[in-house]
Amino acid sequence: MREALGRWDVGALVLAYRRHTGVSQSAVAALVSIDQSEVSRLERGRKTVRDRRQVMTWTRALGVPDAMVPNLPIGEEIKGSESVVASLAGPHTYAINAPVPSAKLEDLDLLVIELQQQDNQFGGDALIAAAERRLHEIVAVLSAGGTVHEKPLQNSVAQLAQMVGWLSLDAGRPAESRRNLTTALYAAHISEDPGLAGSVLGYMSLTALYHGSPVEALALARTAYDSSSATGRTSAMLATRMARALAENGQKAETRAMLRVAEGAFGRTGAQSDSPVWLAYFDEGELLAQQGTCLMKSGALEEARACLGGALEYLRASGTQNLRDQVHYLIRLADIGLMAGDLDESCAQAARALTLNEQISSTRMTKNITDFMTKLRLHGSTRPVQQLLGRVAESGITR
Repeated sequence: MREALGRWDVGALVLAYRRHTGVSQSAVAALVSIDQSEVSRLERGRKTVRDRRQVMTWTRALGVPDAMVPNLPIGEEIKGSESVVASLAGPHTYAINAPVPSAKLEDLDLLVIELQQQDNQFGGDALIAAAERRLHEIVAVLSAGGTVHEKPLQNSVAQLAQMVGWLSLDAGRPAESRRNLTTALYAAHISEDPGLAGSVLGYMSLTALYHGSPVEALALARTAYDSSSATGRTSAMLATRMARALAENGQKAETRAMLRVAEGAFGRTGAQSDSPVWLAYFDEGELLAQQGTCLMKSGALEEARACLGGALEYLRASGTQNLRDQVHYLIRLADIGLMAGDLDESCAQAARALTLNEQISSTRMTKNITDFMTKLRLHGSTRPVQQLLGRVAESGITR
């Protein structure tokens, strides 16, 4: 990368990045909102980038620290807002190679497990500040240098950064989510864990979906699915990420095909789970919920209702609280009722979601409820809708 930057060769920089991470040209193109053919032209030397703003957009998108970028022939300072992909970069996105005491390994694994448990109970808003601060502290130690650390530690850092990226997403902070997930992607590849790297790309795909970029989401999900040789539950999870992106892009037949792949891969795991710590959340309930969401997006309302109802029943039978997931599934069911014209059912499910939402702290769930209420107001003349909207007004959730 230093050699490429010394030549101002963005194409060579991109090629080095792709060889290191294993991502496709399409995924890189999605990061900077250009066509895949433009990335190909860059790598083949058919296109050059000389403008300082453009070069810095590329380097920051790829996580290259500013300190590695030499003075450009055009010596202007960067002013104004950069491309949205500039938010991917940060002081911790390149520090994964640095050492950290191996005694921290067990602590990191326990921290990931604890964050998973608290996330299910409370949501990302309540956890993100402390979790991100902890990640920054760890990366600061990594950046200090000294000795070579082991791959298991790198893997633990990747898991933590992925978890923090997810918490950022749930807390409604997409720029921070992408920055933390970029850290996770680097660490996963350094630790040579393609399944975890694919998972990180899958979370990046979700980030794109939740913030209105379905084409980018599909490119990222496809890269995650195609580049991973994972089997079992990891493969099933990656297939659901693909299915979600396909559904958002209106590809109904492809969505169903990928859901069949996910179900088959999950079913072949049998009683023995191959799940690492970072995949502990992906159980039968999560599979049902993903199936239900994809089918709802594809217009198969009754099938979607059955899957989401099954996901809720799975939570009840397992005895887990997972309040945030319950809110999510209930709002999906409320949406299905609204789409089917069953206002009584729709309002009943939404009311249940509102009750549970008072016990958690998730910007993402609050936005889902607000979006649903916006659609529900079109039917404001009916009694159940009026009652629900009155309750919402009292809660102040849509203010």
